[in-house]
Amino acid sequence: MLLRYYIKEGLRPVYIVNEFGQTGLDADIIKADGFEAIDIYGGCICCTLKDDLAVSIAKAIYAFSPTHIVFEPSGAFVFDNFFDILKQPSLNKRCVIQNVATIVDSVNFNFSKVSYGSFLYNQIKNSPVIILSKLEKSGTNAEELICDVKNINPDALIISKIWSDWERSDFELLLSRQKDIHTVHNAHSHSRLVSVTIKPQMPFTQDKIDRFFACCKSGLFGDIYRVKGIIIKDNQPFLLNIALQDAELIKFDGISEPALTFIGQSVNKKEIFKFLISSKR
Repeated sequence: MLLRYYIKEGLRPVYIVNEFGQTGLDADIIKADGFEAIDIYGGCICCTLKDDLAVSIAKAIYAFSPTHIVFEPSGAFVFDNFFDILKQPSLNKRCVIQNVATIVDSVNFNFSKVSYGSFLYNQIKNSPVIILSKLEKSGTNAEELICDVKNINPDALIISKIWSDWERSDFELLLSRQKDIHTVHNAHSHSRLVSVTIKPQMPFTQDKIDRFFACCKSGLFGDIYRVKGIIIKDNQPFLLNIALQDAELIKFDGISEPALTFIGQSVNKKEIFKFLISSKR
């Protein structure tokens, strides 16, 4: 949505996304919509891939001469030392941070506080703008969620509107909220997170999709934080996206090769392989 807003304003945005897993997918999705996009995958840019991000930003500036770069970090991102990247000689005179926003998943907020509290706290605490998403799906009382977020970051601007209701004034409000960002340092470790990518050998039926969702939620596949990828159903590619307890399946024409990436604190590779590779399932 932000990319479309920039285009309508006559600007030239580029999208850079960091995926913790071993495959890049979000950039391909954005490219399918006609935008310029670059992916950085296989780790987190706030630690192991910091140099990769600096190189990607420099390449984006050289290749596309963008007016704006929209950067989306992985869900495992923490702010510690991230802003030092822009102090590098190749970047410090060419780009500045306009704003930082954190999107809070209202469906999974309470669950995330228990299982992934350090990431959640760090991202909310260090963002001048908080956007509450999936309110139409969660059934969560927005006022209660706002109070919870305010307890973490009382100074943040909080926007609580479903995506379809966003107007130009909302983007202007989002982009006008600027301040100096002083990060709150947390223990920084991704050592518990595991990423596994598997290419399904068989197409999915609706029954198999339902059983797959059930296996992810039940813990059979491990303590799964995220599943994202492409599956084949009815001879068509679908984008499958699971974020903790929220799951969705959307038709997608941009990519046809099936592959699924699982990210979690523990991943049961044996059970996942059995489900995706064995025709008996």
